[in-house]
Amino acid sequence: LKIYAVKYGSMGIVAPLVAWIACVWFIGIITEYARLVRAKSYRDVGSTIYWDHPAVGRVMLLLWDLIVFSAMIVTSGTCVAGLGTLLNNLFGFPYYVGCVVFVVFMICLMCFGSHALDRLGKVTVPMIVLFLIVAAVGIVSGFDNLKAVMTTDLGAPAEEGASIGSAAWSGFTYACIQISFLHTSSIIGGRFTKRKQTVLFLAVGFVINFVCMLVGVLALLADYPACMDSEMPMLDIATNIGGPMGMVLLIAFNIILLLAYITTEGSMLAGSIARYTPLLKRAISNDFVCKVAVVLVIMSGAAVLSTLGLEGVLDKGYGILAQLKMPVWFFPIIILGPISIHRVSRRRKTEQATE
Repeated sequence: LKIYAVKYGSMGIVAPLVAWIACVWFIGIITEYARLVRAKSYRDVGSTIYWDHPAVGRVMLLLWDLIVFSAMIVTSGTCVAGLGTLLNNLFGFPYYVGCVVFVVFMICLMCFGSHALDRLGKVTVPMIVLFLIVAAVGIVSGFDNLKAVMTTDLGAPAEEGASIGSAAWSGFTYACIQISFLHTSSIIGGRFTKRKQTVLFLAVGFVINFVCMLVGVLALLADYPACMDSEMPMLDIATNIGGPMGMVLLIAFNIILLLAYITTEGSMLAGSIARYTPLLKRAISNDFVCKVAVVLVIMSGAAVLSTLGLEGVLDKGYGILAQLKMPVWFFPIIILGPISIHRVSRRRKTEQATE
């Protein structure tokens, strides 16, 4: 929120709208194409969505695999850095000690107790609800400051030379970061049987994500520019609520934030295991050894990346990743994707007519 929106001051409110229009536009193409080709993974989409030619498919799948692997490392690095920062704020652990604790914990969890992730994954809805409650409290408590930020020079950007255009571009960059969940969209789309399911999926996704990000931006603007000095400004809002209810919210917020880092990292590692274990089995016959090797590689890369610090990973790591995705994923697919959807739709209609 801070890096991609709030640093632009009052202009930062355009970032959520740009981000989620662009993200839903892209994911919509992927999901609908996956529905038409009955995709079971992103490889079923990537091999033909650019052009239905085997050579093109092989080249693009190689590029996709490299980007997906990079995204796994960067997202994992964010989780390690975020958990290290959180443990430092909560218990005063040195940042690197917190990072090491999380890395060791995730290696043990994925190698010996990955079934526990199924239970932990149910925290998504409580996380959204708590986030909205904390953000609403931040907006209400800082409403006078928010009004001043939106109507006076107090809302000037924290960066020199920032403009409404750069704020919109930042939102677009954030959208390119979010399209990392391309594999998930391909699987979900592959299960849909009707176009209206795709439309409903996109509409609900847009509303949830746009509203959450917009409310979060407004909450931080209610504490702007003071919030720019914090690495975890939403946590600061929860900390400053005060009173018995504030204490309950703070404890719940921290617990669910911890679980969110664990489940996000767990999903990255589970996806890595599913993707790379079959490749390793060509050389190593033992499934457990293959799984351990994949986990160690991903977590080692994440640990190295976490040395940049939370803001460093978010700014530099995700920034580079977005620049890779724009020419390989976003722009080609929003141009070629609709053409491929039309091609497959026409072919299916012809097949149905023939039958």
